[in-house]
Amino acid sequence: MPEMDTMRSVRAWRVALAGYVVLLGIISGLAYARGLPLAVLSTPYLDKVLHFVLLGGASFLARRATDDTRVPRIGLPAGPFVVGLLATIEECAQKFSPTRTFSLGDLAANLLGVVVFGWLGRPRRRSCRGD
Repeated sequence: MPEMDTMRSVRAWRVALAGYVVLLGIISGLAYARGLPLAVLSTPYLDKVLHFVLLGGASFLARRATDDTRVPRIGLPAGPFVVGLLATIEECAQKFSPTRTFSLGDLAANLLGVVVFGWLGRPRRRSCRGD
């Protein structure tokens, strides 16, 4: 039955990730439409903190939702790898938007969040004692 529990757990993480992706899509859409609150833009470093936490959260959920599957030949966790890749593409795409601005600082905050929260999302190994 532990295998069934694992399947249920992964399914729950996938549902959580799907909801989180919707939330990120809404936030991104608001940013492109210039609909984010001005406090986000005017409070020093709040933008970077939000990049770190929001993309980090996606990385954590993605690692759990993919049950720690690895990218072939690279060996990195697939969930955080995909989140980092998509975050990089989205940040670079901002160069071509009249309403957004590419930022190396934002990209660094995104990727740092992906790494830190991806590491926090790693599966916990049970001890040999059967705990």
